[in-house]
Amino acid sequence: MNATVPAVKRRACVACTAAKAKCTPQTVNLCQRCARLGKSCAYLDLPQTRRKHKGAPSRVKVLEKKVDQLTSQLAALTRQTVPETLSNPIPDDLDSSGDTEMDATDISAMLDAAKDPSHGPYPPTSSVLEGQPSLVDRGLLSEAEAERLVTTFQRDFVPKFPFILLSHGESAARLGVREPFLFLCVVAATMGSAHPLRQTVTEEIMKHVTLRIVARSERNLELLRGLLVHGAWYSYPAERYHPRLLLLIQFCVSTVYDLGLHRKPSLNLHEQRALLGTYWLSVGLCGTLGRPISMKHDGRTDECLESIACTESVSDQWIAPFIRLQAFLATMDEVYASVQAGGGRMLVQVTRGSLQRQFDSVRACIEKELSSCPLSTENAIRTEIKYVELRLEELSLREELWISEPVSAVRTTMLMGMIQRSKELIHTVRNLPASEIAQMTIPTSAHICAAVGYLPTAVLTLLNLITGSAPDSDSTMEAQVQAVVHAAEYPDLVIELATALETKLDGMSAADQETDIVGSLCSKMRLLARCYPYQIRAIVGPALSQDQGQSARQDTSMMAGPASEVMTPQVWPSIYGDMDDIPFPIEDIQWDSLLSNFTGFS
Repeated sequence: MNATVPAVKRRACVACTAAKAKCTPQTVNLCQRCARLGKSCAYLDLPQTRRKHKGAPSRVKVLEKKVDQLTSQLAALTRQTVPETLSNPIPDDLDSSGDTEMDATDISAMLDAAKDPSHGPYPPTSSVLEGQPSLVDRGLLSEAEAERLVTTFQRDFVPKFPFILLSHGESAARLGVREPFLFLCVVAATMGSAHPLRQTVTEEIMKHVTLRIVARSERNLELLRGLLVHGAWYSYPAERYHPRLLLLIQFCVSTVYDLGLHRKPSLNLHEQRALLGTYWLSVGLCGTLGRPISMKHDGRTDECLESIACTESVSDQWIAPFIRLQAFLATMDEVYASVQAGGGRMLVQVTRGSLQRQFDSVRACIEKELSSCPLSTENAIRTEIKYVELRLEELSLREELWISEPVSAVRTTMLMGMIQRSKELIHTVRNLPASEIAQMTIPTSAHICAAVGYLPTAVLTLLNLITGSAPDSDSTMEAQVQAVVHAAEYPDLVIELATALETKLDGMSAADQETDIVGSLCSKMRLLARCYPYQIRAIVGPALSQDQGQSARQDTSMMAGPASEVMTPQVWPSIYGDMDDIPFPIEDIQWDSLLSNFTGFS
């Protein structure tokens, strides 16, 4: 039990006196309030208290009267507006030191504020850059060129990304006044990588992002639509790990939720398209860049798809194929993430078969929808289909799944399928008109990079399996190696792809090309093709017999390094014929780093 409180009558302790709170002794030198709050408790002797606070009795009565008034007002208000659970007595440590009494209006406002978990003022609804002169007003862009770029966007770019649709007959002048940020992003997307104003326009866009979205937390549909356009055709500046691009996509997702598009009872067409566009862009880029997918395919997505399908706008009919493929890719990523190491051939076969059946169903629906799409949209969709077919073979690259059966026929078949699917995707893009290559979205570019990275990875994996096993004869191993290398046709294929992609960079200096995402990747493609034969030689050379090595030494002019070190047969002139006399060594870690520019993009 607590010690008996001394008989000497005391006033409140120092802490309770300072807080003007009720002080109830608990032990000799500790009150209940200080014990509860963990404060130091000290009392003044009664004579000292009387000398220092001669007017205390009258002040106590004033404070008690004020507390009684507040209690009465709160009780009356509680009976009218709030549940009975709020009508508890005022806590002991209630601070009553205010000189002005609170009225019923003040208490009501406090109670209303308590119902809202947020705090602070609402973000601004007006732009801090409102009224600023546009690119046309500043004489940087002529009215005629601005009109041409807006028209080009409506005609050529919407088929590749039908989620942002401008009003019929929209002019650059009206768009620049009504939606200046969207106008800037449309101009940046359509002006081309080599345009002299590209850096200026990009800096203007980031000025809007910094001042309006970051500094002032502004959120509206115009900003979301502009961010989607800028993200879909982002190209400058190229940065390692793409931090700015990812940040723009994250802004899109957060704006969708801040605007309540995920829960509003009804959305207009622009809002529906923006929600679907955010899903397509965020899922595609987060997946290809190896980041967690923050936006899920849910009932709201299906509602918007169903609603969009009934509109009079032709381009709205092109949205469903994009969303269906992206949703399947998201499902595939989730399945692959759940596959346990050491599952073996049976687990891979079951997983691969299940995904293939799902994809066959999705593709059947898409094929019907493609009949109403223009050729450029069909090309974009078929490129995505080729990418999905490639990804279906991805489990063949995961070594931990094949520990018990590394050279399984199922695995080798999947690896050869990956090589073939990668080639088909590269051929599809390489054969596109130059105009369509210039209009490709960033997710499509990422999928092309995936093919460039997956193809040599599959080839080298197969060669390691072939040379690491015990073949019936050296000639059998040589035939198998030759078949794989010739089937890939990698160096020539990737050089042709880089040449095709570089058509969108015509007129740019080498330094400017390195600041462009596509330009930077094209230079790495050429380096990858140059290093690839050395990786082949590193695997195949040591596995050859001395007789084969002697045959290779007879023609050392096409090989790098001394003849005694060259163990590559003469049967692959398409691979080794362009290897000059200058050694070009590359270590495995350097090769992996170079390859990560592509496989890390997927």
